[in-house]
Amino acid sequence: MLESYLRLIYNLTRPAFVLIPLAYFLIGGLSTLASPMLFSLNLFWFFRQLVKFLTFTFTLSPHSLISYLAVFLASLSGCNVNTYADSRGSDKYACLKDYSNPIVEGAASPRNVFHLSVTSAVLSVIVGFAVSYFLALIIILGHFFSLTYSYKPRLKGKAPLDLVWNTVGLATLPFIAGYMVYLESPEGLSFSTIMLSIIYDALYSSEIRFNYLLVAYMTGKSFPLNFFLGSNLIGAAFYTLTAALDYEADKSSGLATLAVSLGKKRCLLLGIILCLIGGVSLFNVMLLNAQIALGFSSLLLTFVWALMNPIRERLWSSVKIIALFLLVCFSSEVIMFLI
Repeated sequence: MLESYLRLIYNLTRPAFVLIPLAYFLIGGLSTLASPMLFSLNLFWFFRQLVKFLTFTFTLSPHSLISYLAVFLASLSGCNVNTYADSRGSDKYACLKDYSNPIVEGAASPRNVFHLSVTSAVLSVIVGFAVSYFLALIIILGHFFSLTYSYKPRLKGKAPLDLVWNTVGLATLPFIAGYMVYLESPEGLSFSTIMLSIIYDALYSSEIRFNYLLVAYMTGKSFPLNFFLGSNLIGAAFYTLTAALDYEADKSSGLATLAVSLGKKRCLLLGIILCLIGGVSLFNVMLLNAQIALGFSSLLLTFVWALMNPIRERLWSSVKIIALFLLVCFSSEVIMFLI
């Protein structure tokens, strides 16, 4: 009994589906502290400690914690819109997919999944308003992309719009939301600028103090375009892998996804190209961070391995390998961060 309930919760929440937007939210929020100028000061022990302090202050602030809840609820709603819509289409071919739709299995009724989706959507907007009007607006826009992607006009079956909509919904909007929360949060840009300014005041003479204060402010205020482009392109690349994984089920249900339209190999080749362009955008960051470089290299090599023989078993293994490598890289980054 307990196992069946846990399985139902897993299939309704789909942790990977929910964690991706949360990860992009954090990347957007913390990308300013990972700017090339600030990275160059990581040689100094005291500066590394300062960045740790600023990171913990922002990620554990009330604004951020409430924002995580809003993003989680929005992702949960989008997940179940997709579950509800797919139960009438591609998930009927469950034997061709590695995900069990709880409606198709009979573990949950369409009515209950619909109610869960609507409730979590409404709550996500309410919680978003508790943080800022802009976050609530981003969440509402996210629900629009979710509905038009999964339900009507069901753009997940109209390539290349499936690639665009998936990337915007899971990567672009959460990234922008995280960045804006960082700008608006008292523990974000304002606090970081004050602390960095104090350090610059202590390090440099009064003649150049103002210049460094200005640099510190502009570093926080300027949009982290390289992180934005790189992370979004890599997110789009990952979608091509999942689209190729669902090729048989989507084709059987009549969905003209990117993989169905291009074929598995060309879809994966597009993913490799997107991944490479994303790597170029993040090149200066990878030069200064071994964990990010290792994660990117493993992602690229896994794509090449999947392209060599894109059968469903290998594609599913590729998804697991990428998830494992990212987990290892993230864990090592956290450990190095805490040392």
